[in-house]
Amino acid sequence: MNQMAEMTCVLCPGDHQVEVATTAIEHPGPGEMRVRTMASAICGSDLHHYRTSQRVRSERGWSQYAIGHESSGIVDAVGPGVHYPSEGDRVVVFGLLGCGHCKHCRRGEPMFCKGSRHFSRHQHGTDSAYLVAPARNALLLQDDFSFEMGVLLSCNVGTAYGALRKAKPSGDRILGVFGLGPVGLACVLLGKAHGASVVGIDPSADRRNLALHLGGDEAVDSAASDLLEHLEAFSGGDGLHATIDTSGQPSARGAAIDALRVHGTCIEVGVGHDPSIAPSEQILFKEITIRGSWLYKQYEWESLVEFVRRHQIPIENLITHRFQPEDAAEAFELANTATSGKIIFDWSQA
Repeated sequence: MNQMAEMTCVLCPGDHQVEVATTAIEHPGPGEMRVRTMASAICGSDLHHYRTSQRVRSERGWSQYAIGHESSGIVDAVGPGVHYPSEGDRVVVFGLLGCGHCKHCRRGEPMFCKGSRHFSRHQHGTDSAYLVAPARNALLLQDDFSFEMGVLLSCNVGTAYGALRKAKPSGDRILGVFGLGPVGLACVLLGKAHGASVVGIDPSADRRNLALHLGGDEAVDSAASDLLEHLEAFSGGDGLHATIDTSGQPSARGAAIDALRVHGTCIEVGVGHDPSIAPSEQILFKEITIRGSWLYKQYEWESLVEFVRRHQIPIENLITHRFQPEDAAEAFELANTATSGKIIFDWSQA
């Protein structure tokens, strides 16, 4: 790619370190767009990079790229052959990179592409003043949605939406959300919009309070010795209709299954450590359904946006902290404590 002036970005060497740096701004190539970033955010998956050793990140070539995969901004240039989007369009950048040609990509499901690539591993990620990405990754952000709302929709709220479509919350169903980070909190917020009774489960008192502030009916300490008894009582004695685990923690994954009633459904969203599961006891004898849910599909974008608009869901309330890019080290330190809601970077002045 041809290169021009320099831009600010956030690199992640690893070992709980990030650093603000400058790198060349790239021109978009054929089929690509360049987006002037207005807002980006820290995702739980970014913390996997943050906690990885410098040696491993360096050996794999990841340290050279800006971190992040959540952003919204304004298209400021497009490459040859691009008819959509146009310069000046407000967009969210879909956070996974597929080949664009296989059956999964053509369906709007690039997460299943065998040739998939990742921001911050194979090219610069979204914590950068400018982002070059395939034009097909552009998701139009309507004028009634702020750039901060766009960032929330781009991953956390979208991931919650995709999981909830599988969990099927409604006014006559009881939902348990294990892990009250930004994705889990979004599950609480959207689950209530569906009319469900929602209980949140997390070891952090701060995050449990956030869940209640967002409309959750109850919030329980995941470390409580009587957790399952508490959830059974909350359900009226039969168990929960559906659970969503966003934590990826073995104990939570097991409890998310055990808390279900007969014919219940567990949706696994969190990426983490594998639990030990007894299929006969935990799954077979109650005819439990376990499903995975990875992000959301590109074809779900319009329905996601319309759901938030129609129900006037205050997704901005998920944000608890805002930082300038130059304060990235402080922002990541806070995110690593697992006590906050969503952390946003404002790139409008960068």
